Amino acid sequence: MGFDQKGNVVLRVSPGADGRWDVNENDFEDPLASFDSRQEACDYANKMTMGKEGATVVVLDEGGAESQPTQGSRPQGGAAPH
Repeated sequence: MGFDQKGNVVLRVSPGADGRWDVNENDFEDPLASFDSRQEACDYANKMTMGKEGATVVVLDEGGAESQPTQGSRPQGGAAPH
């Protein structure tokens, strides 16, 4: 998985090709997975970071800016929901 400057895992959810939503490791170009909906992509990213100390999910909107996470997703710097 991608890492931030502190060595923490970072996954990015962003718009992909053909209206799909991609989940990328921070430092890699090719997506780990692609989904029909933003929510599915966020759910997948959250599952990938569960149990990993300091892991974060960053959600990007169609313009590439950080957006509000969908329900159940962890924003950058957020704690895992219990």
